[in-house]
Amino acid sequence: MKPVSASITFQQNGVSRTLDLLSEEGNDILSFEASCEEDRFRILLTPNKAIQISELIVTYPYEFDKKDYIFMNGYQSWTVCKEYSIDTTNVAVEQMAKIIRHKKTDRSGDREFTTYPKQNRWLHGVSYGYIRKEELFLFFGSLNEEQGFTFFDIDTDKGSLTVRKDLSRKYFDSAFSALDIWFREGTEDEVFDGYFEKLGIAPRQARPVTGYTTWYRHQSDITEKKILRDIADVSEAAAKYPCRIFCLDEGYENAIGDWLTPKKNAFPHGIYPVSKKILSSGMQAGVWIAPFICDKHSRVYKNHSEWLLRDDSGKPVPACTSWHDCYCLDSANPAFRRHLKNVLLTMRDDWGVSVFKFDFLYAACMLPSTTQTRAERMYDAIRFLKECVGDCITIGCGVPLMAAAGNMDYCQVSCDLSAEWFPPLAQASREQNSTYRALVDLIRHRQLAGRAFALFTNVLPINNPHFLFSKERRFLLGRAMGLCQGMILTSDDLTTYNAEDTVVWNTIHALRQATVKSVYTKDRELIVEYELYLQPQKLKIPLLE
Repeated sequence: MKPVSASITFQQNGVSRTLDLLSEEGNDILSFEASCEEDRFRILLTPNKAIQISELIVTYPYEFDKKDYIFMNGYQSWTVCKEYSIDTTNVAVEQMAKIIRHKKTDRSGDREFTTYPKQNRWLHGVSYGYIRKEELFLFFGSLNEEQGFTFFDIDTDKGSLTVRKDLSRKYFDSAFSALDIWFREGTEDEVFDGYFEKLGIAPRQARPVTGYTTWYRHQSDITEKKILRDIADVSEAAAKYPCRIFCLDEGYENAIGDWLTPKKNAFPHGIYPVSKKILSSGMQAGVWIAPFICDKHSRVYKNHSEWLLRDDSGKPVPACTSWHDCYCLDSANPAFRRHLKNVLLTMRDDWGVSVFKFDFLYAACMLPSTTQTRAERMYDAIRFLKECVGDCITIGCGVPLMAAAGNMDYCQVSCDLSAEWFPPLAQASREQNSTYRALVDLIRHRQLAGRAFALFTNVLPINNPHFLFSKERRFLLGRAMGLCQGMILTSDDLTTYNAEDTVVWNTIHALRQATVKSVYTKDRELIVEYELYLQPQKLKIPLLE
């Protein structure tokens, strides 16, 4: 594909300048080289003086057809992703999100630093996407995402694909690759295999695994007594329903950010006796931690204000304003890094934790700096976590997906589950919890499995009373989890499973041997065709939006 326009706007000493990258030459401040090929467009910038880039934008023409389906990858794990027809748009939900701020989703998307226009038939995504016509994919993706997040905007009414690079605030004073976009037309496997080959990403060798998590059984209301009972229940059921991992989820800590200070009344003996019991039961000990956020009531917030990420006015930056009133910690602060490394090593070496579920990771890149773009901060933070925990299993949640690619062992690729199938407030935000959306997002991101990381498929609720939807929908969700061949956690009381529940459990786990042949939309259904034990089968998901 050939662009019809490409321009850069930058500032030097407070003076703003704009260059047309297709027709102009450089100047005494900035020289550049634009390489325009049929399948790739690259821009190499060489500042002769330090500059800040306000906008780098490239536009391609595209003639859309009514048979086209468009996929736009979301900003981070929780961001809803689906295939759109050319008549649908992201606009309405984003306009609603600015009015209705709900739970932890209010600052977790890219709406804080992305302008969403008011016109209809406009779609927005990050890092990669595709236009599909039956079995033929036109893929587009960034090959230098670590330099800066790449935003793709499609206007099906105007017939355009616009590429924007997030490079704001940072000072650039040496040559660098500012943009590198790759296009490929082919089958699904051809385009995704080609993309990750170009990126040079080899996923970590994570295998399908099943485990237990405390979250969807107790939420944050956990105690030593409850956890020891859970461990006993999982152990008792191990012969029929084996779980290799037992994950202690949110609620063990005295406050978000005070990870080594357990709730005194709930865990009077600390965490080690619990993790010791997990290990003696033959499971790996896992722990949930949100490393880059803290509660305003935490000791970290009160005693180490210098670790907080602050905006230009000096105010702490909220990570989410309705869930624990959490704030972002400065992922680049050396003293904070030393503290976080000590936390993780204590969990690993003293508690015996070998599985880390890292959550709210987007907080590491909430703001860019004069030395790092948002993407550079995110990639740097992810690699720091891996460096700290070494060979331990890592799960990334609430994270821009390409930053996790090749770095996290498992990665969440959907929002969290909701008690209802599709809560009304889910439409107020692209990051709001919704079991229905989690199911669809899981299928839509299946191409990343085995290429970027193994998928963390969230929680399997066969008989969990926390969930209010039917057995049929639970089985539908479980089958999708099995087909994605990643990590499945459950919060069910496995000792209460009856014969029907056992059949469902075994059927879901057998699907890890299946091969997905095709995924398409027909008559308001998302259909997954797969083969299991040489028998062709279908998974049909009724579409609600």
